[in-house]
Amino acid sequence: MFCISRGRLEGKFRAPPSKPMSQRYLLAAALAEGLTEVRGVEWSDDFVAMFRSVQPLARVTALGDSVFVERREPDVYRAFNVLESGFTLRTSVAVYAGVPGVTAIYFGGTLRGRPVDDLVGVLRRVTEVEKLPGAILIIGRRLPRLEVEIRADVSSQYISGLMYLATLAEGGGVVKPVGERKSWSYVEATAAVLEKFGAGVKMSDVVEVRGSLRSPGVLTTPADYSLAAFLLATGAVTGGWVEVTGPPGDLDRGVVDIFREMGARVEVSPHAVFVSGGFYRGVEVDLGFNPDLVMPVALAAAFVEDVTVVRGVEHLRYKESNRVETVLDVLRRLGVWAEYRNGALRIRGPPTARDVYFSTHGDHRIGLMAMAAARAVGGCVDDISPVAKSWPTFILYMSQPP
Repeated sequence: MFCISRGRLEGKFRAPPSKPMSQRYLLAAALAEGLTEVRGVEWSDDFVAMFRSVQPLARVTALGDSVFVERREPDVYRAFNVLESGFTLRTSVAVYAGVPGVTAIYFGGTLRGRPVDDLVGVLRRVTEVEKLPGAILIIGRRLPRLEVEIRADVSSQYISGLMYLATLAEGGGVVKPVGERKSWSYVEATAAVLEKFGAGVKMSDVVEVRGSLRSPGVLTTPADYSLAAFLLATGAVTGGWVEVTGPPGDLDRGVVDIFREMGARVEVSPHAVFVSGGFYRGVEVDLGFNPDLVMPVALAAAFVEDVTVVRGVEHLRYKESNRVETVLDVLRRLGVWAEYRNGALRIRGPPTARDVYFSTHGDHRIGLMAMAAARAVGGCVDDISPVAKSWPTFILYMSQPP
């Protein structure tokens, strides 16, 4: 159990590197011609999982927060464990379908209950894929032009994985998303990375990928404000101030505007974001484009004496935990009124509880939300190990005395 005293959070902190972008850079670099240096990574569990997954494809070395990657002749037999990294599992399953040889991809923990069957079913149309308890076996082969369709309302990572696979197929490929497009900003992030590596990507009713990958040389990982938002929110709700260095990237810069709309004092410079004051206004937002922002926005909403409505959250049921339920759990432990109805979270503060016992439910983003909430009202968190999945240094900031 980790206990945090109630008190202001004040200070200047470095934004965490973007886990989604660093993973995408690493995978693209392993498939590209030439040497790539990826700078500014954080050694979270999910990044380590991707580091493992590309070892059979590339020479990969690390020095501090930089990783050097160069494609090589793939191992014929390869086996690795992606731990609980959903992005690594789904993209690796897709990619290794197009690499001749035999692959065993192990996975565990909460990932055992998360969806992957739709992707396996699509890949079985082009090669041999077998799902076992805790592992997926793949017979990879060189593929002709890829033309597939897959559900877009369960996991955007299905589409990202198939986009990477298309760079290995002769003549590229077309991926047709079926159904409502959830977390689409992450598909756009994949497209942007593939374009950095020289592929042609066309996004319309279908996603078309053309051309193989070539190294752009040196890449610097952008800041991750879906994570840094927890620091910004904590500073505001505790009556303190926080300056986060590192400009927000395209994936999650929207949270800065949301916090400003909620009444906080927000200043954005080319190299940092500063937040102070507090949250005073309820808002109505749709976060279907980036559901990772739901947790910090819900935390901010808990301290507003007005109703905040957060739409586009249905997809949260398929994450490390059922985040619709676990976000509600954190809010209700705070003594905040919160409900899920008609596809939206409705939240009205302020908290009425003090010295609260929180559960992470084995979910890293719920753990971050719980630790931030504990700083605001005092309390303990049952298990902080999940936060290492995305942001292991967060505990160092929360451990600072008020």
